[in-house]
Amino acid sequence: MASKRRADSSAKEEPAAKRSVSSKQHLLKLYGKNKPSNQKLRAVDTFSKGMNLSEIARELGVQRPTAEVYLIDALLAGQEVDHERLGNLIGVSDESFLLLREELFSKTRLSEVKQACPGFEYNQIRFVLACLIRDLEM
Repeated sequence: MASKRRADSSAKEEPAAKRSVSSKQHLLKLYGKNKPSNQKLRAVDTFSKGMNLSEIARELGVQRPTAEVYLIDALLAGQEVDHERLGNLIGVSDESFLLLREELFSKTRLSEVKQACPGFEYNQIRFVLACLIRDLEM
């Protein structure tokens, strides 16, 4: 009887594992392309030195939202980025993280998430998306 329970429980786990891979693929598709660049590496370097987003933008000669994208893309690519600090700087609270997480798993396009959550900027949505892909929580 015990072996039957193990067989039943492993049968239940298999679809969950497939869903997990499917969920990760869904999230990667939502995120889109992420190409490496020297600017992104410079953004990570300046961020790790304690600069805020406005200072990083000024240092790189870009607008603040572009500096945010560089750091979010670097985070997704596996660079050492303090995601909690970045989330705080772009205005993602624990509560908003949870809300956006639910929307990201239920929508097929970022524009649908933006429409469902009009109070959020695209970079906030992309930040949560990058964290989910990397299995990071706030």
